[in-house]
Amino acid sequence: MEHEYDYNVIITAEGPLVFVIKTRDGEPNNPFILYDGGEHATFYRSEHETVLFDYLNEKVIPLLQEAEKAIIFEIDDDLQEVVKDYEVYVKHVKKNAFTDDL
Repeated sequence: MEHEYDYNVIITAEGPLVFVIKTRDGEPNNPFILYDGGEHATFYRSEHETVLFDYLNEKVIPLLQEAEKAIIFEIDDDLQEVVKDYEVYVKHVKKNAFTDDL
């Protein structure tokens, strides 16, 4: 699992939360966010690529607790532009083994 230390979350007025992360090699495959209601979320980008969103902003937490979907923007640091964007489901669980001891 990889920690995503430098990410942003955009709160939109009418749409889902937008997670802005650095771009990664390859294409996402059945991506989703696993969330237990706490201050961390797990982003499954593909079968072999898991990313941890550490310490969510307190304004994001109640919105993510209610979210069914989110948007992911992958940014290329060199180009300073969005190179991939896609919708993901937010799967809500009571317990997330990846974030329980954080």
